This record gives sequence, C-alpha cells and structure tokens, in this order.
Amino acid sequence: MNPRLVLKVMILFMVLFALICLILPVTIASGYTKVMHPLALLIGAVLSQRVASIYQSELRKAFIFLSLFLFLMMLAHIDPFMALLGIFGDLFPLVVLIMQWLTYAMLVLCSLSVLKVTELREISKTGGIAIAVVSVIGILIVTYHIPSLLQQIFVFHYAAVYTLSLLLIRIADAAIVIMLVPVVILYAQQMKVEGRESITFTAIIGGIILSLTAAYVYEIGLGMPLQLVKQEVYHTGSILDALYLFSYLIIATGLYVHRRYDEWGFALIEQALGRVNEHES
Repeated sequence: MNPRLVLKVMILFMVLFALICLILPVTIASGYTKVMHPLALLIGAVLSQRVASIYQSELRKAFIFLSLFLFLMMLAHIDPFMALLGIFGDLFPLVVLIMQWLTYAMLVLCSLSVLKVTELREISKTGGIAIAVVSVIGILIVTYHIPSLLQQIFVFHYAAVYTLSLLLIRIADAAIVIMLVPVVILYAQQMKVEGRESITFTAIIGGIILSLTAAYVYEIGLGMPLQLVKQEVYHTGSILDALYLFSYLIIATGLYVHRRYDEWGFALIEQALGRVNEHES
C-alpha cells in the first residue's frame, strides 16, 4: 500500500465529510458540526499519542505536546464545557484567555521539539517566499482589527477585558501561523536529507494553519466582524464550518498515515522483494 497515495485518497474523503455540512438543513448541520468538530480533534489527540509511542526523545515530546494541543482545542469546541466555565462570572474572559494561551503553549513546545531534531537551519528560496506570504497574511489578520479596537477605546471609551483578549488571541494566532511555516519547511528539508517522508507532517501542520486562520479569512473576505461570525455563521452548516471540519480531519488523517507509514513502507519493500524472488526462481 502506497502511503502517499493513501493520504491523498483519504484527504479526498475528508473533503466529502466536510462538504456534508453544506447540504444539510441548518438545524441538522448545527448538530453535525457540534459533534464532528470535537470528535475529529479527539481522534487527532489520540492518534498523536500513538504516534508519540513510536519515537524517542524530542519527536516523542513533540507529538505528546501536539496531542495536548488538540485535546485543549477539543475542549473549546464543547459547548457544555464552555458553559461550565461560566461559573467564573466576570473572570470568564480571563479564564478563556488563559486556556487559549495554554493551548498555544503546547503548540509552541511541539514546534521547539521538532526544531531540535532538525540539523538544517537554512531555508530555501521557495521556503523564504512561503514565509513572506504567510507573514503578510498574519500582519493583515492583526491589523484588520486595529481600527475597530482604536474606535472602541478613543471614540466610545470602551475596551473590555474580552475585547482586549480577542486582540491578544488574534496576535497569538498570527504569530503561531508564522512560526509554523519555517518549522515545517526545516522539518521537510531535514527529512529529505535523511531520505524519509515529510508529507504527513506537512499535512498535519497545514491542517493546523487552516484551523487557525479560517475564521479570520472569512472575516476579512466578507467584511463581517469576528464576533458576528461566531454568533451567526458558526455551527450553521456554513463554509466556515466546512473549513474547520476539513482542517481537523486533515490533522487526524495526517497523524493516522504517519502512524502507519513505516508499516506500509515495509510492506511495499516485502512485496518488491517477493516479486524479485519469484522472478529469479
């Protein structure tokens, strides 16, 4: 079984799973996404733990941190859990912010662990262009919100903790996305030197980047405030729901194929050797 082919085929199936929410009635689509979003993240978290078990040292740590990141992301998608945090009252925005930063910390620690196994530190010209493009997108994501924030502060003299926390989360999202690009590029370059695959890790990071930027792209593209997007678009069977689901499924798919890659690779080698032996006999 060709691992690369399996990954591509599975991604196509994930597209279908994501598109389902676009054709369902709103009420059913709402339930579908409320179940599928955390479920995909939970599956990803479990698979990441299983991937961690096949490694030692830094890569083991990387996938453990990735598992924790996905688990914390899953909690944020469970409405009863978020409602439970309401017991903190006025401190709710602060609690959410702390939880968000803890989630990001897991991803940063994962990235640092990956970098420790990459000996290469020079990025190719193509990689540099990719970083530049993503950096521009990250800057756009942050600066798009600045005018409305300044208006709230200086015109309406209002800047609640929640509003400021959203800005901090936006900055963190942009910074994380910019950070992930060189990480995956250096990892891919290192794996190429070692003659090993990197497509599954690239798929995983690609899914994470999509999950962190989808809402902002939707906000900027449609000119709709992020808070309004959350209230009127999220969990309604929208394109945004499909993008989120697709990104989470891509992460899980990448982890699954990564876990099975060596096994399938050895199977291919055994099949090739078997054909050679048959030919010689």
